[in-house]
Order: sequence, then C-alpha cells, then structure tokens
Amino acid sequence: MTQLIGNILIIVSAVFGVGSAVLYGTCFPWWATSLGRHLFSYQVVIGAALGLWAGRVIVLGVWIGPPESGSWPWIRVGFFAAIAWVLGHRLVKIMQAWREQRREENP
Repeated sequence: MTQLIGNILIIVSAVFGVGSAVLYGTCFPWWATSLGRHLFSYQVVIGAALGLWAGRVIVLGVWIGPPESGSWPWIRVGFFAAIAWVLGHRLVKIMQAWREQRREENP
C-alpha cells in the first residue's frame, strides 16, 4: 500500500514540477537576470528528474510491488508528500505572480 501511495505522490510531484517550470518559462522573462536563469534551470532539472521517475512508474507499470519491510516505505511516502506540497505551493505562487503581472500590464 505504501508503494502505491508513494508512486502516486511521485506522479503528483512530477506534474507540479513540470508545471512550475513550464509556467515560469513561458510567463516570465527568466532570461533577463542571472537569478531568473538559475531559478528556471533549477525548476527544469527538478521537473525532468521527477518526470523521468514518474514516466518509469507509468511505463513499466510498477504501481505495486512486493511489500517492503522496515521504515523505508514510510520515509518515502513522507518525503514525496513534502515534495508534492512544496512544488504545489511553488506552482500556486508562480500563478499568483503571473496574475499580478498581468494586472499591472493591463490596468
């Protein structure tokens, strides 16, 4: 059960990570500053890594495997829950900044 929950959280994290990179890359002039370039490249790398992992889960169909013992499955679930939460929050913040930017451009 923990493997299924962890795999779902990996996919959710990947969607949030890729979504953040795409939204930031298409809606903001990230290329204008060194910090913008750094943030964009960081988001792309995180989104790509999570997307690769999620793609493996989906393509290979490894949704549920043999049960793992010990605390590792719960550590994995907690870790990916935190990643999904942080990337989801980042996506919300990027969307809020984009809306604010549009309001300033079109008063």
